[in-house]
Amino acid sequence: MAFGNNITTSLFGRRFGLQAMSSAQTGGSADEYLVGPDGLRVGVTTAETTATNLEAHGISGVGAASSGVYTLSPPIPGVTKQLAFTSTANTAYVKTANGETFLSSQGTTFSVIKSTQLVAGVLNLVGITTGVWGVQAGLSTATFALSTTT
Repeated sequence: MAFGNNITTSLFGRRFGLQAMSSAQTGGSADEYLVGPDGLRVGVTTAETTATNLEAHGISGVGAASSGVYTLSPPIPGVTKQLAFTSTANTAYVKTANGETFLSSQGTTFSVIKSTQLVAGVLNLVGITTGVWGVQAGLSTATFALSTTT
């Protein structure tokens, strides 16, 4: 991870920890939640290439240099991934590495995301299983389209 050398390896008092919640507070089961930080910083890269797979976590900028086909590593259940389509001049494609699929408002059997209409934007994904990426919002073919081929 890009920030690995900057992480404090010990936890101090009330700055960071687990908080037990009752079922009345969570509306369901009594669970523990991670509390303390104002936010969670994830890895970000805008130097992605079509030569290596995109990581299954963090934020990846795709499509800045030229039209190309990027490959997305298989999902990790419960982990989010953001794809930032950064170009309004080039169409970018993101395909899954091993036939994993995208679960979205456009369907459930697609394995390729295409930026359409040369619109820049961010697409949020979450790993549902090791074979399914969930798209966290409804899609419009005016921005991102799903297909089975590039």
